Amino acid sequence: MKTIKQKEAELLEDFAMLPDWNDKYNYIMDLGADLPLIAENDKNAQTKVEGCQSASWLKSEINDGKMYFKGDSEAILGKGVISLLLNMLNGHTPEEIAGYDFHLIHEIDLPNHLSPTRKMGLEAIMKRIKELAQQQA
Repeated sequence: MKTIKQKEAELLEDFAMLPDWNDKYNYIMDLGADLPLIAENDKNAQTKVEGCQSASWLKSEINDGKMYFKGDSEAILGKGVISLLLNMLNGHTPEEIAGYDFHLIHEIDLPNHLSPTRKMGLEAIMKRIKELAQQQA
């Protein structure tokens, strides 16, 4: 299995090939189609990510010491952002995920290309991923 940093490097290469932010937004939204979705009955107060403009949910589970997330968002871009992060983090240990610095998000400069409310949502999703990982570490 690839490390988080290897997956991150591949995603950075993908983003480097996209000439402008419209293409990058489309790429992120396309990733949302591959998001491992949370079951409708799991969309509740415990899985809801507070701080997102559009309702978003994250759930995690542990299998053989590895952490796997499922999620969803009412917003297409939110769903894509969640998918981008989960594609990189699923299948790694809680310790690896808790220690990840979200370098990819900052390297592609995503926060500076989001509205203030979407930026807060991104930060809330990253914070919730860390919290879930730290609970299992």
